[in-house]
Amino acid sequence: MQELWLTLDLGNSALKGGLFAGEQLLHAFNIPTEEAGLQTTLQAALQSYRPSRAAMASVVPSLSSRVQEAVLQVTGLRPALIGPDWVLPLRLGYQTPHTLGADRLAAAVAAWVHYGQAQHYPVVVLLAGTALTLEVIDATGCYHGGLIAAGPELLRRALATGTAQLPEVPLVWPPAPIGRSTQEALQAGILYGFVESARGLLERVTEVLPTQPVVVLSGGWASLLRPHLAAEVHVEPYLVLEGVRLLLALNPDRGRYTA
Repeated sequence: MQELWLTLDLGNSALKGGLFAGEQLLHAFNIPTEEAGLQTTLQAALQSYRPSRAAMASVVPSLSSRVQEAVLQVTGLRPALIGPDWVLPLRLGYQTPHTLGADRLAAAVAAWVHYGQAQHYPVVVLLAGTALTLEVIDATGCYHGGLIAAGPELLRRALATGTAQLPEVPLVWPPAPIGRSTQEALQAGILYGFVESARGLLERVTEVLPTQPVVVLSGGWASLLRPHLAAEVHVEPYLVLEGVRLLLALNPDRGRYTA
């Protein structure tokens, strides 16, 4: 019987999870990080699945232990935390690998393995979530780094908390780029600003690469961003979860024990 592996992506807004049988994603779930009763919610999300291995990419260290304990109580497994000390399918040219976000690492791994490795193509990854991150892997499989910018939710929060009169607004497209109310003006500035930022940053990065890269897009804001990117883009909703799976495959001694 084929093993089931649980992969987790603990971000600033949500805990995403996936259950894999081999390379096939059987089940995925999304739980807000502020969710009360995490263990009960996890139990419902996992349904009757019983994984034999588990690992997590976490960018919220303060919540990692809580999530690990909740998963342990539900499955009997404590998810291993992925990091740069794991066996990787690429080389790290990053100067401070200990500060590299685990989600960025997992996304780079998945994008390189599926889009760059076989044909030796350079790859650029856009993760459009709470933060907008961009990762660059060259044609030899060296991860060079990238950039980090604010996503729409951070932009909205900054405007609401950093000013006296601007409210938080729903993050939906206004009728036009010229807002005819304060709400529409904020929506236009946040969403069009996010799109133009992502598009411009992608263009600047690709300009300095010797050859045109494969572009891979993922994250909660990927569907909003995709229609506004001129380049051919491969959208992968579960890129980080797939990266965690690949890292489990490359590190057979990880994620098997409860201690």
